[in-house]
Amino acid sequence: MAGIRTMLKRLRLLFAFESERAEYPPTFTKELNYQCGRVLFFASLITSVAWLPYLSIDSELHPEEPLLPLLRIGLSLVSVTIFILYMTRRFPESNLLFLNIIGAYLAIACGLITALTKADPVYIGGNVFVLTLLAVVPVHRQSALLILTASLAVFFGVGFFKGMSFGTASARYSLNDLLTTAFVAILFIYILDNSRYVSWLKSKKIEKQREELKSDKEKIDKLLLNILPEPVARELKDMGYVQPVFYNSVTIVFTDFVGFTKIAETLTPDQLVAQLDEAFSRFDRVMDKYGLEKLKTIGDSYMYAGGVPVVNNTHPIDAVLGALEIQSVIEKINAEKKTSQRPVFEIRIGINTGPLMAGVVGEKKFVYDVWGDSVNLASRMESSGARGRVNISESTYVRIKDFFATEHRGQIVAKNKGAVNMYFVKRILPALSQDAEGMIPNERFWEMYRKYHENS
Repeated sequence: MAGIRTMLKRLRLLFAFESERAEYPPTFTKELNYQCGRVLFFASLITSVAWLPYLSIDSELHPEEPLLPLLRIGLSLVSVTIFILYMTRRFPESNLLFLNIIGAYLAIACGLITALTKADPVYIGGNVFVLTLLAVVPVHRQSALLILTASLAVFFGVGFFKGMSFGTASARYSLNDLLTTAFVAILFIYILDNSRYVSWLKSKKIEKQREELKSDKEKIDKLLLNILPEPVARELKDMGYVQPVFYNSVTIVFTDFVGFTKIAETLTPDQLVAQLDEAFSRFDRVMDKYGLEKLKTIGDSYMYAGGVPVVNNTHPIDAVLGALEIQSVIEKINAEKKTSQRPVFEIRIGINTGPLMAGVVGEKKFVYDVWGDSVNLASRMESSGARGRVNISESTYVRIKDFFATEHRGQIVAKNKGAVNMYFVKRILPALSQDAEGMIPNERFWEMYRKYHENS
């Protein structure tokens, strides 16, 4: 019983009627149009001359029928016209229509010629051949069935009007051939049409899966780029691991909100996360602006660097510009908070320049990180700084002193580091800034910046 049900199910798929199957999507029509375009060149070329050799034969067998040569020549005229239109490439969306026209003329004219000759067995053979061709032409099932029906209707209608008879055994044999061919043609029209449709559905499914895979890959790549710098992410995808790299000179920056723990106690979790997100999202935009690399956030601390993973010579200047803008961002946020009676965040920023190692740690939830004494000193610059100020080490100072106004703090004792020379960055030098506050570089600043980059 299971085998019979399987066979019936397959037969149902083969002979699915329009009421049992969704209408052809417009894109399937385009697929048929494409397939027709692949055969139209040869089809129109062949049918342009296919019936011309029969003109002399028609005049010998049935000289009493003047319509026969006209119908033969008509096929050539139709085919030549379509061939010319096809070759102009001006109607690429009409390939399906053109093939339908050739098929309809060929089948109906052949049925008419056979009828005019009163089902002459010689002509029945040609009609059988044309109906067989009709079964394999890549047109819509409805069109193929309509053309076949019209051909048979013309054959029987005109034939009986002309006195066609199937009284002899030979005539009945020819009739059986014609009817059997028509039945088989109908069968194959359904089978091949359904096969084309199913193949198209599979190709669309594969295309959809390909698009989904592409979309998923883009999402994964985007997520990876949110975790790792682009060169590091590329190395991880290509190699499966990231080789640690030693950098001779990198500028590390730590920021921290002063009194954050007490402020956090006055906020709900949602408010706390929202305010941190607001600040850190603006910091992220500063990173993009100055070509800096965000390394990580730990609670209320935001850490970034200049000169990794892409080496450059201007990283101390870039890092300080970023720090001044972060300072300005916090001032703007605090001004907005004061109008709504919300607690403000005051920020400390510490910067140091020096050598370090960088790479990816861990197999799960991996992160791009940096190690070395330079990192520790940058952290001490932040913790030894003052609220609302940018505190830098001497190694950073010597690299940025020609661009920024600074204030020497003297030697300050830093935890585990002893007495260390520290400087506050106040602003961009007046001669190099285009605003009174010294936050926006002018053209002279950028000229010096470019020379610094070239000469370093």
